[in-house]
Amino acid sequence: MRTVDTTDLCTPSAHRVLIAGGGYAGITLATTLANRMRSSDDLEIVLVDPRPFQQALSELDLVAAGTSRPQFAELWHASIFRDLPITACYDRLEALHPAVNSVDLGPREDPTARVPYWRLVVATGAVSWVPPVPGLAENALTMWSVEDAFVLQHRIEKQFRRAASLTDPHARERALSFTVVGGGATGVEIIGTIAAVLPKMIQRSGYDPEELRLRLIEGRPDILYDLPAPQRTRARRHLERMGVELVCGERLTRVEDGCAYTESGRGVEAETIVWCGGAHADPDAVDWGLQFDTSGRLIVEEDLKVRDHEAIYAIGDVAAFRDPADNRVLPMLAQFAIREAEQAADNILAEARGETPRPFVPNMHGEFVSVGPHWGVGWMFSLNVSGRFAIVMKRLTYVLYWLQVGSFRLAWSRTRQMLAMHK
Repeated sequence: MRTVDTTDLCTPSAHRVLIAGGGYAGITLATTLANRMRSSDDLEIVLVDPRPFQQALSELDLVAAGTSRPQFAELWHASIFRDLPITACYDRLEALHPAVNSVDLGPREDPTARVPYWRLVVATGAVSWVPPVPGLAENALTMWSVEDAFVLQHRIEKQFRRAASLTDPHARERALSFTVVGGGATGVEIIGTIAAVLPKMIQRSGYDPEELRLRLIEGRPDILYDLPAPQRTRARRHLERMGVELVCGERLTRVEDGCAYTESGRGVEAETIVWCGGAHADPDAVDWGLQFDTSGRLIVEEDLKVRDHEAIYAIGDVAAFRDPADNRVLPMLAQFAIREAEQAADNILAEARGETPRPFVPNMHGEFVSVGPHWGVGWMFSLNVSGRFAIVMKRLTYVLYWLQVGSFRLAWSRTRQMLAMHK
């Protein structure tokens, strides 16, 4: 691995593969290309991303209410690309010029340099989407980055210390009220981990964990709609056993004075509100002159190339790939981003060798959601699983990913970190 400045990339390269975005899609694509290419392919692999690490969004709950070190949810490029022929440039994609196969990199509306490419892969992902609910943006914490998780961790500690100094029982309950809005995987994992960790922390300090108030608000009638109905039921029951109150089928209408109000007029007390209600494709993508759908995701063909652009691929959350089986756009899931990246890598290598790119065929082998650090639900190969086994399988997917993009050394080191954290 080597690191360069943006201006160092201005010189043309015959087979430069420029990868914009360092999430699951971008990292997988870069490492797959590096590991599968031959010297005769003569590829230059350049990864462009503002951060020198990948954020593992599926592990944010362990940072938010677990370890005091956020590095567990950060996969640093130096540890992944250590011995690979990959060039990293820590900047952002500002504009595209498809007619001349080049991009502008640098600050918003003030790019530093124009960089040529042979193939461009847009993998800039998604951002947290906060709807225009009055008071939500001003009062809620979002959960879409390691920084967000760290802010929530400090907020939890602050509220606990504040509650310990209060004499009025109702005031203590308000200080220890935590409400998560959004019943998808992120929301369930965040509230589940809080429900598992906080009561023990409060009890160890000599206070009454019964004063803790935990709630999950979901506008749809149920949580975890990506999972089979029996698994959703198991998740609901487990959350309720952990002391989480579920408010389903009611959309949020406003947030004010430490209270979240739903469309029925119900007020849910919450001095700490965490918004986990969804994501939106990279908003900059609609300004790049490429075709996009109504959700703002770039329209791609079956070979993962952006429509009407032979030299540009789009993969991951920013890409709108329609499953040929049902014509539905694939959801924003890490496993699809990883598989799209693998296919895009093979297609780029095929083009470098004068071969025809192949279509991407999506498939899912399973999905797991943690409901607290030691219990989960999910499915694999049409088999529903729950409890500790689901957690083991979820953590195993981390290990397999670390092995795929890194090495045995990286996977072993991070597995040890994960096991120590669970203890």
